[in-house]
Amino acid sequence: MDEEDARLALLQTELNSLQASIRSLDSISIQIKGWCVTASLAIGGFAVTNHQPALILVGEGAVAGFFLINCQFRMFQRSFMNRNLDIDSELKKVGIMQVLRGAGTFDIVGTAAWLGLYGGSRESNREPFASRVGRNLPDFWFEATRGSNFSLYLFLAFCLFIEFVILLL
Repeated sequence: MDEEDARLALLQTELNSLQASIRSLDSISIQIKGWCVTASLAIGGFAVTNHQPALILVGEGAVAGFFLINCQFRMFQRSFMNRNLDIDSELKKVGIMQVLRGAGTFDIVGTAAWLGLYGGSRESNREPFASRVGRNLPDFWFEATRGSNFSLYLFLAFCLFIEFVILLL
């Protein structure tokens, strides 16, 4: 096996790992949304049957918590999607044969490693929590403000709020 064949095998492995990670995180996101709907409806139903409007606040907290978790997983997924797009654009710009010969600006690593994709390293995991939050906050905010991420959670929060108002009347 020559160097080009080895690099091709690594590239194929990396692309397959990226696609598997993206699909896996999609499944996790769907599960988070499903649990959010289940938990918020159960809490809302329990609040109605027991005439306890204060329980709606627990439901609102659950919706907010699931939303934050979903945004975090979408942020992870976006890093894998960005790496996939970077590879695609590099292959189009430089050409696959040139990339396999070592030309281009990115390394073919053969794995979909979170630290390598998101610009972190083992050392950056030791940095203070506040600076990690500050570094990741713009990406988190991007995910939080996408309509596809917040629409379900906003709808559930609004429904619980309406239920709260009805229970108070």
